Amino acid sequence: MLGRFIRLLTLPFRAFGRLTKNLFRDARSSAKTAANAGGSIVASAAGADLLEEEYREEPPSGVETVLFTQLPRPRLTEKAASELTLEQAVGFAGDAKAFYRYGFPIFARGDFFYEEVEQDYLNAALGFDHDSIDKRFLDVTTLFRRTLNRNTKRMLLYWTPALFVITFSIAALALLAGGGQGVATLAPQQIGAPFFVFGAAALAGIFLAFLVYSWPYKVVQQRNLMNLDNYITSKFARINNNFQVAKRRALNVERDKRMAQREELKDEAGSWTLAYHWFAMRLFLCELALRNKFYQVRRNTTLYWVGGLVLTLMAIAGLAALLFFKGAALVTIGAFAAGAGAYLIVTAIFLRGATAMMFRVVESNEWSRFYIVDLDATIRDHVGEDKLQIVTFRDRNRME
Repeated sequence: MLGRFIRLLTLPFRAFGRLTKNLFRDARSSAKTAANAGGSIVASAAGADLLEEEYREEPPSGVETVLFTQLPRPRLTEKAASELTLEQAVGFAGDAKAFYRYGFPIFARGDFFYEEVEQDYLNAALGFDHDSIDKRFLDVTTLFRRTLNRNTKRMLLYWTPALFVITFSIAALALLAGGGQGVATLAPQQIGAPFFVFGAAALAGIFLAFLVYSWPYKVVQQRNLMNLDNYITSKFARINNNFQVAKRRALNVERDKRMAQREELKDEAGSWTLAYHWFAMRLFLCELALRNKFYQVRRNTTLYWVGGLVLTLMAIAGLAALLFFKGAALVTIGAFAAGAGAYLIVTAIFLRGATAMMFRVVESNEWSRFYIVDLDATIRDHVGEDKLQIVTFRDRNRME
């Protein structure tokens, strides 16, 4: 019932958002046509924009995106398995050699936040500095991490305390402007008025905070997380498919080679073997990178939640001091404290769900993860099959 009520209240805003998005899409299509016709200024401006350059879909628009930032689904650049060639396998084998020969730093930097140290290792392992195929993945996940944190900061650090200040300041000004609220002048029949006014302020503040959290913030965050989840699912599936193709090529490379091509056979078999090793390790390292990003999002969300409570408490203390110095009755100050406490407790409870939102939206169980590719079984089968073939041909030659 509450969800339906919220959707009913936000219906006009959502309709306006769809209209704005359609108008923006039409204007964007016209701009693309002009650029294709020779509008070099428009084309250069679009190329300088990260979202225009790095993403396939147009940047979203709407009422909710005015308050919070929404990112479109990233374009997937990972090669499909059908496009995997020997030349690419040689390149992946070179990346594998660079990774296996990387000197892991035992004495890391002494930064305060360890995830920055771990990120340095992941950047080096995935070839971030020499523009490897996974540099884009690291850039995309960093951009989404910053955007998710920025939206949460706005919601918990800015909007929650601001809505309290607005609603309770209006209530306090209404009481003080009405007169007769001094310590000694409050009539018995007026005692219920402060509780009614500050109770209404608490209800209004809670409703507005819940509205901002449930519609713009939660909707935008869930869209960001779903777009990121879709990108990760597609990328990991491509890597897994490439792993399977490289594995088959490595197992069967000798079928189309003759004894005179032994050097070529040796190089090709080594390239495909290192390639499927590297595909598996890329999955592992990309998972570590995501673990790093998700940890930062979860930790920062908790810090923003605590920071929002602290700022709201400071606002409560400030308004209480203002009421006291303005000569408000003790009953008025007590009513203010009760209403402010109700706002603080209720908003703290439902805003705490911002931390767990990510783990409800991101479907990591649908990803082709490292432990699923069975690298250990592949190595065992590969080496075992090769050794079996060697013994078989050896014994056959002895018998002949």
